[in-house]
Amino acid sequence: ETPCGRDRPPHRTPTMNVPAVNDLQQKLSAVMEELDHKVFRPQQKAAFLCQAKCTDMSGPQEEMHRCLQQCGEPIARHEAAVMGELQQFQQRIQRCVVQCQDRQAGQTTPDTKKYEKCVSECAVFYQKELKELRPKLLKKP
Repeated sequence: ETPCGRDRPPHRTPTMNVPAVNDLQQKLSAVMEELDHKVFRPQQKAAFLCQAKCTDMSGPQEEMHRCLQQCGEPIARHEAAVMGELQQFQQRIQRCVVQCQDRQAGQTTPDTKKYEKCVSECAVFYQKELKELRPKLLKKP
């Protein structure tokens, strides 16, 4: 869990040391950092400023609490949507790797090079997918 309570999806795909997988992990981490700096932090700041204004309200306490809650709702909804997208992305990668494992399962002597090539192809494919997903993730609500 990151500061401010945001969970980040796991960045690890259980594989051998395949350079394309390492590249994918680095690119995914870079997107997460960019998302944090360009989207979530400004949204968090806006929520805090909004909440600060709530404390100036002269109405009943319930009204202030409702105001505080409403200030935090937009970022919470956006974070949930982004994390959902990232979880689905991660699941697609994992399914691809499982298919590579399944191809090896029936063989009496698993072919490590073939497996690594398959996993590498998954990683290369999902690097391209990440490029397409990035603008969607960075889009502000």
